Amino acid sequence: MKRRTLKWQLMLMLIAYVLTPASAPAQNAPTSLKRIGVLNSFGCPVPADSPTRRRLAELGWVEGKNFTYDCVTVVGGRTELAEQLAAELVARNPDVVAANPIPFVRALKRATTRIPIVMYGTPDPVEAGLVTNLARPEANVTGVSWFGFDIMPKRIEMLIEVLPKMQRLAIIFTAHNDPKVFELLEAKAAIAAKQFGISYEIFRPAVPEDFDQIFSHLSNQHFDAAYIQPNALLFQNFKRVSDLALRYRVPTVGDDPFSARNGLLLGYGGDFFPVVLVRYAEYVDKILRGTKPGDLPVEQVTKVQLAINLKTAKALGLTIPPALLARADEVIE
Repeated sequence: MKRRTLKWQLMLMLIAYVLTPASAPAQNAPTSLKRIGVLNSFGCPVPADSPTRRRLAELGWVEGKNFTYDCVTVVGGRTELAEQLAAELVARNPDVVAANPIPFVRALKRATTRIPIVMYGTPDPVEAGLVTNLARPEANVTGVSWFGFDIMPKRIEMLIEVLPKMQRLAIIFTAHNDPKVFELLEAKAAIAAKQFGISYEIFRPAVPEDFDQIFSHLSNQHFDAAYIQPNALLFQNFKRVSDLALRYRVPTVGDDPFSARNGLLLGYGGDFFPVVLVRYAEYVDKILRGTKPGDLPVEQVTKVQLAINLKTAKALGLTIPPALLARADEVIE
């Protein structure tokens, strides 16, 4: 009896093993080679140590085995090339495409209504007309939205804490940008200027050499500080900008902790690289597994961080108020 019982137990176990659906493939990426298109301002190829690559690997995506990158970059921040490059990228028929600044996402949206588009760290996507609704984007665009110009007044308020007598603010933007973005910038700048009783002027560099002329002008015209708005041209010339700000003794504030880590006096906003680039990879993963972009809500980054560069403050002869220093999430010494 014992032998017969053991025999039946073994047979039942074998049948259960054969009939039970395998769970492993659900956790692994498909074996067919997928193509991820990228239109960015950070340069190509996508860095080997990118948080995006690391997260994709954790999700089962191995470059060359089950996916490949098709990366295109806009040299010198020339976003007027975005339409042409987006069309060329879409023509190669990637399974999903990703982009960051508004002009790049808009260019991809014009180039395709079929291929899913993942935006990463794109500010004000509803106001910019990229999606109609964050909860249900509906079309072929989704992803992670960034802090827009809505917290610009807070950045300026922090500058005033360091510079209580500040009256003239320079806003350094870019000549290569979307008209809608510039409209949003002007509207928020006007609100902040009225709130704090200051004047401002917007400067729009088109090539790297323009930064030199702008900072020389700021020094000659006795501007008190500068708000450096992130864009493709800035990211490709960050060291140049931070060095010029020190040379001409112009206190600066940027949109995220990355700005202070790279030499600006203050940086206030979301921490782009360790947060946005990871979440963007997760959106790509879901879409490659079959989820429609219109069914994926646009995620808004909610955590803001303040970074203060004390080395820059010392070089400028500035003392950071203890109250502001106490609120800092990161202090660069």
